[in-house]
Amino acid sequence: MIPILLVLGAVTAGLLYARQQRKPKPLVLAGTLEARTVNVGSLVGGRVSRVHVDEGNAVAAGQVLVTLETETLDRQISEQEAAIAAAQANLAKAIAGPRNEEIRKAAAVAENDERDRRRTSALFHDGIVSRELYEDAATKAKTSAEDLRVLQEGTRKEDIAAARAAVEQQQRRLATLGKQRAETVVRSSVTGTVQSFALRPGDIVAPDQTVAEILEPTQLWVRVYVPETLLGLVKVNMPVRVRVDTFPNVWFQARIATVSSQGEYTPRNVQTRAQRAEQVYGVKVVLAPDARLKAGMAAEVDLGVEGNAE
Repeated sequence: MIPILLVLGAVTAGLLYARQQRKPKPLVLAGTLEARTVNVGSLVGGRVSRVHVDEGNAVAAGQVLVTLETETLDRQISEQEAAIAAAQANLAKAIAGPRNEEIRKAAAVAENDERDRRRTSALFHDGIVSRELYEDAATKAKTSAEDLRVLQEGTRKEDIAAARAAVEQQQRRLATLGKQRAETVVRSSVTGTVQSFALRPGDIVAPDQTVAEILEPTQLWVRVYVPETLLGLVKVNMPVRVRVDTFPNVWFQARIATVSSQGEYTPRNVQTRAQRAEQVYGVKVVLAPDARLKAGMAAEVDLGVEGNAE
């Protein structure tokens, strides 16, 4: 009787052990904390005049990193300001219209040119002067008469509109130069740490070239890889927990930011042959800001779903 009980006990224990082994366990995946980086540069480029930071420095949003030379732009801005002043003077003159004194002077010129035309015409018909002199006098009289007519009619609306458009065009050019001038002062767009920077005074910076790479220590994330069989349980914006080796008893709040739309077989952080044989999907997990967390820390992500134990 006792042997039978022993056998039954052993069988029961074996079944319980096997069931325990098959019981789903929480899916915890490994990864490394990474920080978001921002590439800062200038739209215009130029020669470096002054360097304000160095690699490894902490910087605040808006802090000056590099100053570029501005001599050429300053000269162009001065010339453009003079062009605007001239255009505004032309507009004011067009709006005011011709003065009486201008009309009187134009009338006197037209009258004098007409007398000269008639005198030259008579001399030409008498054979005293050449046709060329006669035609020159006729052209001059016609031109001065047209100038007088224009002054007497006053400034046309379309001429005023054209003068106003010229002023606006010059002002737009000045605004463009002003924006380019502002781009010669390169500032950090975020608060963080200068991760990559190698400029010195005299260096040439091309337009749109990255001047510095800024690491945002508060914008931390970790990428893990979820088996295809559990992909349906993972949703964007789903809350999850993250634990780092430095604080093994603390779970930090996080959320799923993105889920890869394409599977892969050999992600970087999968170590075992069995895992590499499975198709997995990359999942980006973004952590809530916490001063205790640093980029490069080894991390575990509890996705809050269950996976079969190995």
